[in-house]
Amino acid sequence: MFSKYDVYTTTQSIYCYPDSNILKNKLNIRDSKLLKTAEEEITLIKQMELLKNPIKGNFSKAHLMNIHKFIFEDIYSFAGKIRREQISKADTMFYPPDLIDRELDKVFAKIKEKNMLKETDEEKVFDNLAYVMAELNIIHPFREGNGRSIREFIRLMAKRMGYDLNWGNVDKEELLEASILSVDNYKVLIRVFEACVD
Repeated sequence: MFSKYDVYTTTQSIYCYPDSNILKNKLNIRDSKLLKTAEEEITLIKQMELLKNPIKGNFSKAHLMNIHKFIFEDIYSFAGKIRREQISKADTMFYPPDLIDRELDKVFAKIKEKNMLKETDEEKVFDNLAYVMAELNIIHPFREGNGRSIREFIRLMAKRMGYDLNWGNVDKEELLEASILSVDNYKVLIRVFEACVD
């Protein structure tokens, strides 16, 4: 999802064409509007496919990487790979590349440690989902496509626990705002999950 909440780097991005902020892509599109349209169309098809045939995994780092790879492999060569440069959005600075692996390991260890996937209490289920989503968001492991990959990962987590999340139930701007606020308080995402349960 492209939005006013765009990615910033302090120098020329290693992921962009020289002297531009357009991501190098397999379609070799050099126009930002055309790339935006192509990316949205391709990833929408991929996301629809995932509703029928979700990526199987054990809710690990590899599982998240495989989701990202599937959604973006037709557009970007970095699909399924951890980003290698510092990025920020608006006033939010994400984890530096050298800490991403460590921080992801902490999140996935907590999923296992707290036995989140076997939780049955609804309040705790939503609290756990909000915690994981907020942590993955501030880590922002990928150069592009974090939101879509993280939402799919969280959708699958919820499904494993017996909840069907429909992200279409919540306005994009509301979801974006909750994601930004979750940097300081992950619990703001709980009301998003409540709205998304079908």
